Amino acid sequence: MRALIQRRPFLCFYLLAIAFPTLLFTYMVGLEVVHQSWYGPQYSVVGNFYALQAELRTGYPVLFAHKDSVHLYIVSYILMPIAAPFLFFPFAPTVAACVVTAWGWGRRALLDLLRLYLPFQGSLGWQEGLRIYAILLLGIIASFAITLLLTTASGHPEQAATYAHALGADSLPLVAGVWLGALFLNQGGLLEELGWRGYALPLLMRRFGNPLLVSILLGTAWALWHFPREVPGLLTGQQHLLPLLGDQLLFIAMCASMSVVATAFVNLTGGSVLPAIMIHGSLNLYSGMLETTRIGVRSNLNSTNLIVWCIAAGLVLLLVGRDLGWQRRLALNPLPVR
Repeated sequence: MRALIQRRPFLCFYLLAIAFPTLLFTYMVGLEVVHQSWYGPQYSVVGNFYALQAELRTGYPVLFAHKDSVHLYIVSYILMPIAAPFLFFPFAPTVAACVVTAWGWGRRALLDLLRLYLPFQGSLGWQEGLRIYAILLLGIIASFAITLLLTTASGHPEQAATYAHALGADSLPLVAGVWLGALFLNQGGLLEELGWRGYALPLLMRRFGNPLLVSILLGTAWALWHFPREVPGLLTGQQHLLPLLGDQLLFIAMCASMSVVATAFVNLTGGSVLPAIMIHGSLNLYSGMLETTRIGVRSNLNSTNLIVWCIAAGLVLLLVGRDLGWQRRLALNPLPVR
């Protein structure tokens, strides 16, 4: 097995990462079928789970201000243990990366991978590192502010007010809860990114050597990894294939654009996955802000989200270049020899 991992490290990682959501959403379908046979066709385990989360957010609005936070989901799983296995959906890429790294290259390589959670890597100084994070944070805040301003200027102040409410603008504690949760405790960002931008990014760079191409390929692979969560909606008739495929094309384009941005900031920090966690969390916050309806376990996609990330990717390419900071990363923190 070690020899196979060393020959096909990305394939082994990706297949294992895909296996988790495939099994989990099969489990979800089974739960729905069994419980509906017991309690009737109107009963839904997934619906009850979201209702539980709504109660928690109503009762503890500051603590659970960000609705996609790790701590909200952990508390929800404790209160509804039958749903607890779903913690391993967002955790799957990181678990897969750790398993493949440890099996293929041993404990030392695993520790090197886990160190990528540190905010500064290699020879990056803290002053320069803080400037990079400040630029990233200002860019994230500016994208939300511009969206609010443009929405108001286009004659939809009520929609802008809805967006502001989703960002916690009702009070300072809510603002802090939303933004701290989104940037640092978003379950997608915190639990996934060691796998995507920590493990897979340098691996694909060794294979293809083109940072822009690798970012787009990784963004596409990341988007397709989500597809098993669409299957329950298709099976139950909550979603239809053609509209779903159209949404998936938008989703792939959005993920590829975000991947370009994340790659640049990860490289500029010497390989830290913290910028990717922040960017991934802001993408999910943006999606939640724009969300209008929920179909099954997926939200309708909004083209505004795609436009914002395409603009962000274009600005990054303009300012950083097609290299996306890769040579700078190698100068700060050379890749280990494998």
